[in-house]
Amino acid sequence: MKPSGTAPRLLLVVLVTVAVALTALSVVIALVRPTPPGLWAYVDVLEPYNLPTWFAATTLLLTSLGCLANGLVAGERGRSATRLWVGAATGAAAASLCTTTRLHTRLDGLARQVVGTNPLTTDWLLTAVVVGVLLAVPFALLARRLRDGRSMIIAVVTFAAGALGSELVGRRLGDDARFLGAVAEGLQAIGAALLLMVVVVALHATRRGRELRATSDLNDERPRDLAATPSRRTVWSIVIAITLVLSALSLAVNLAIPTPGPKLAQWVGYLDVNSEGNLPTWWSIGLLVTAAAAHLAAGIAGRVAGAGGSVGWLVTATILAGMSLDDMTSIHERVGDLVRPEGAAASGDPAGDFSFFWVVPGAGVALVIAIAVGLLALTLHGRPRRLLVTGLGVLFFFALGLEGVQGAILASGGGGRVLEVVAYHVEELGENLGALLLLGAATSALALRRRERGLDVRYTGVLGVASEVADDGPADADITERPTEAIPVVAHHPVTRP
Repeated sequence: MKPSGTAPRLLLVVLVTVAVALTALSVVIALVRPTPPGLWAYVDVLEPYNLPTWFAATTLLLTSLGCLANGLVAGERGRSATRLWVGAATGAAAASLCTTTRLHTRLDGLARQVVGTNPLTTDWLLTAVVVGVLLAVPFALLARRLRDGRSMIIAVVTFAAGALGSELVGRRLGDDARFLGAVAEGLQAIGAALLLMVVVVALHATRRGRELRATSDLNDERPRDLAATPSRRTVWSIVIAITLVLSALSLAVNLAIPTPGPKLAQWVGYLDVNSEGNLPTWWSIGLLVTAAAAHLAAGIAGRVAGAGGSVGWLVTATILAGMSLDDMTSIHERVGDLVRPEGAAASGDPAGDFSFFWVVPGAGVALVIAIAVGLLALTLHGRPRRLLVTGLGVLFFFALGLEGVQGAILASGGGGRVLEVVAYHVEELGENLGALLLLGAATSALALRRRERGLDVRYTGVLGVASEVADDGPADADITERPTEAIPVVAHHPVTRP
């Protein structure tokens, strides 16, 4: 795999280096400390809620976002191209969900309850392989239309080999071969990194004056039926609806089934926003990762446009990525345990004293983040500034303020179970809404203009830049000269094709 260009090569080196380093660290831990305690477990891929798993899961999420971006840009190549990219995005998202929540290990029991015992429900592995093959079909079809389709096939095969190998090692050898399991998990992470690289390389971005021109690397130039672009209102409505539905479903399940039986317990926990490694957690991580990617795109577009302070978007992208890491691996609770006074209640323990000690160091981190975001806000104007400041305020209010109050109420023994359940659902929903506002801040600083072979991306977050458009020939569509609410894609004028 030899991506063209300095930036793609650098990205490939960074991704593979991180994946290999985390794999090597997990292998060493498996050989030296088979049951690692404390921080050692945090970097062991075979332990729950760890750094290597976060890397693989977020890499797959970014791959899914990259596929959607390719699908948007490839709309000019016809509906078939867009559908293939959307199918690939679905496959990458499903792989990320399974990596984060181990959904595939729960499906056989649920399937047996629903349809009874048959060859597909006796063992989840067979079902997972069948589903995995189906999800890989769009990648195989895309590989035939990409100029470097071989790299996509290599990436998918590497990921699948690692995923299947990890399961087979665990089943056959168990804890006696933890290092082999770590190697297989590492191979899976390397495959995810290679797949992200292929998707990024397929999305070509070139500078044209103060704009970025994005095109998709497909070798099929035949005209096809144009794909319809969903409106920004539709996209936002779907994302907000999913966020609200997940929160409402978790609340209903927790209040309706306070003491679930053995069969229901794993599914109640899978939907509970207060549990780890489940569907709501994965969705929250996805919102933060998407926001981080949007801030990164805004920073790149801002630098191309020559906007002052655009590096601030890169800082906030890093911050949001760190928040997603914390959401999955609960760094704040681990830090809280380190600073917890001896004899005090453990993190999340409602008995005894105030147990949310992570709020103390968290306030210091929040101050640093607030300063960084404030400096970025000073360079913005209009809707991007309002959404950025409001989003940060909402996120901090629910993540720090409300959880601190919740901890004090629990420590005093007041409230009862219903109030406790409602309180942590409000807290988690507020954090997700804050992430959505931060996502909106970045997308409102960008505007897209459809071209015959792709899209032009323009930065509109700063006064003076929004009105400066590169004079590179007639455009295929007009675009407003004011900051936009989200990423507007303006339909192009009809183009006569041969």
